[in-house]
Amino acid sequence: MPATTSLQALAQDLPRLWHAETTSPRDRKRLLRSLIADVTLLPEPDAHTMRIGVRWHTGVTDELAVARPGPGRTPHAALEVIRHHGATHTSAEIADMLNNAGLTTGKGKPFTAGGVARVRDAYKIFGPRTVAVQACEVSVKQAADELGIPADAVYNWLRLGQVPARRGPSGRWRIPWDPATREIYRQKVAGSFRLKPVLPAQRTHPQPPGGATPDPAELSANDLTAGRLGPVMPVT
Repeated sequence: MPATTSLQALAQDLPRLWHAETTSPRDRKRLLRSLIADVTLLPEPDAHTMRIGVRWHTGVTDELAVARPGPGRTPHAALEVIRHHGATHTSAEIADMLNNAGLTTGKGKPFTAGGVARVRDAYKIFGPRTVAVQACEVSVKQAADELGIPADAVYNWLRLGQVPARRGPSGRWRIPWDPATREIYRQKVAGSFRLKPVLPAQRTHPQPPGGATPDPAELSANDLTAGRLGPVMPVT
């Protein structure tokens, strides 16, 4: 058995040994096993706190109380700030508001403009139109309309990083609608077995209630030109 003074010196050296660059994660695990016999999670009525029991090889026990990690969801207070200011402030501005108020993400980290933009996406909180659409760019809705698919499908591709686009400070997506990018989106539609594109030229005008044929007197010249009544039969 080492002398008491040697054990005390070793104990004082543990922090330095633990944080040394030459100490590998495997060495740290072996060090813990040599000191700790077992660790037990203890019942705790507070949902935000964990109690941990530690039994050392010497037989001594300790009890620790630590904050329970969150599930990753945006805290209600932060979400309310984003909802309240979402339509009038950019994601970067809202991130500054949240951080100045001492609010953090669901994982306890400071907010960034990208983090706020992801919350906007998840909760459909739209930002202000502070970034104009540049030449040869379209919005998600415009791209979806041209492709004949729901806008949610395009948003899903964007969230997964499967198609090119840029994001402004407000969090809105802008898609460069050049021939090469347009072809990438068309290939995504063609490769999906769920999407059934309906192009604008294929969309029919809704029938009146009951399926009745509209009165020609109520139709505009555009309606007649578009052929809503079908072939016009001569009157005899």
